[in-house]
Amino acid sequence: MSVQSKFLTITFALILALPTLDSIFHFSPIKDLFEKRLPAEKPQFSFSKDYPKNFEKFFDDNYGFRKTLIAINANIADDIFNESPDARAVIGKDGWLYFDNENSLLDATGRATLSDDLVARGVESFAKNWQKMREKNINYLLIIAADKSTIYPEFLPDYIKPSEPHRIDKFLDALRKKYPDFPVLDLRPLLKKSKKMAEGTELIYHKTDTHWNRRGAHYAYLEIAKKLNLKPQLREDFFNKEDDMIRGDISDIMNSESRHLDYSLAPKFKESHFVVPATNEEIEKFHRPMFYANKNKNLPIIFVYKDSYFGDLISLVSEHFSRSFYVNEFPCDLNYEIIKNFHPNVVVQEFWEGRIEVVLNRCNN
Repeated sequence: MSVQSKFLTITFALILALPTLDSIFHFSPIKDLFEKRLPAEKPQFSFSKDYPKNFEKFFDDNYGFRKTLIAINANIADDIFNESPDARAVIGKDGWLYFDNENSLLDATGRATLSDDLVARGVESFAKNWQKMREKNINYLLIIAADKSTIYPEFLPDYIKPSEPHRIDKFLDALRKKYPDFPVLDLRPLLKKSKKMAEGTELIYHKTDTHWNRRGAHYAYLEIAKKLNLKPQLREDFFNKEDDMIRGDISDIMNSESRHLDYSLAPKFKESHFVVPATNEEIEKFHRPMFYANKNKNLPIIFVYKDSYFGDLISLVSEHFSRSFYVNEFPCDLNYEIIKNFHPNVVVQEFWEGRIEVVLNRCNN
């Protein structure tokens, strides 16, 4: 055998052995990888018919060099072919990234639908939430956060043609028609207006993330404060902060190094709220609860069902309440027996517009 043949044989054998060797010695250069799920755990050995299937799932998530190979594939797809390695992550224009979650990009084209029955059931469920809170002298507000494609549609790829109405419009139109006084804050018109005001000076959504940035959140906060009769911290109460290039959650999903300038804010004032750790019982009862107290004990109490869009609102809103309770859940029907234990003066339901079908499918009315 020639020297070249021996070299190729040894090289090929080493390549085949690398995953096994890495499983033992853990020398793969990529140690962490963003995945929106936990890897399968090694199953306990048994003679059950499910053991081979469970072990295969474990192996698929844990074989050697897996994370490095995924990262290499992502970089090749992104840097060389300008394609997203994740089918739901979409590369737009000028470095903008979008994520198709719950058919949100189909929604952006105006082609996603909601059934009449689903909408009617949802309208009655949310009306009951409002009426129940009024009976208990609790101020109630439903908040709809805007999808990035709604506020910045011009950076979508050419094959996605933005159009309206969206699914949320069918629900909101039906809700307002039957209950004209229903307290709902649809943030889309406000954020479209805010984007025009900010054009040329700043962005209000992240380019490589699904969410608004701190400045977009502040525009939303001002409108929330108006609805709840709060005296807000104005824009002049904050420093503009533009000194950090960050990855977004879509970059992480793609395992891409795409970064963007973070248009953030830093308070000029000393914040008066602080974290209160949730009890073990509360952690078991709720999904990712976040609780805060305020140095001013004379302020009201707020309880918020939210999704990730509310993250940048928490520090702003918590300044106005003696205690603030945030639960990362988006139910349809509110359970007053749970809420009353927190003695709130204000109850808020917030979710992103693309989540409307998920929420309405949870309505029991």
